[in-house]
Amino acid sequence: MRKAAIILSVLMLFSFTLHSQTRVFETDKIGIISFLKKYCSYGELNPTHQEETDRVNHFVQKIFDKLYTSDDIPYLITQSLQLFYDNSISELDDSPDFTRMITRRSMCLIALAFLSGELNLPAFWFLNDARQNLNRLDSDLNGIMLLTVNMVELYTDLSWEYASKGGIERRILQYQDDLKNREKDISDKNFIAEFEEILLGITNSIREIEK
Repeated sequence: MRKAAIILSVLMLFSFTLHSQTRVFETDKIGIISFLKKYCSYGELNPTHQEETDRVNHFVQKIFDKLYTSDDIPYLITQSLQLFYDNSISELDDSPDFTRMITRRSMCLIALAFLSGELNLPAFWFLNDARQNLNRLDSDLNGIMLLTVNMVELYTDLSWEYASKGGIERRILQYQDDLKNREKDISDKNFIAEFEEILLGITNSIREIEK
């Protein structure tokens, strides 16, 4: 009994310490949200599809605006799933709608991952599905969207009560490598600069924890 009490005390202290550390990342999380609102969207070129594309873009922006309570999240998850279904019609690689549908569907998965993180639930299933979808694309958009998925994953890590400093550092190194591998295929240099700035900011926040 005494041993169990000691273990519980240590776990509670460990949990409190990490939870306190996550508060250091609040500014970084705000930066990630701004990044996601700016880059997690699809620029529609065909007026025929503008209405449906706007529906997905506006919904994802609403998720990142976070103007909802935890009680609203199950309903928003249902909306995300419906949008995912609505954009899962075209699967042919040679379809003119292929890139559009893949991107919209991936955005729905990103929304589901973000909402799962808000409930402190695992988000990696949705993130992995989004990556698998996006890996079917071969374009500048592919690199931008895949790195955007990384940012959603990083946001959920920084929000997790039991996040470890070592785990976040490994994420940063992984995403730096991802950026290096995809940088040549991304024409938007502002995207690259802002991505790097966020990673650097989190690295500096970790150093604050270590002081």
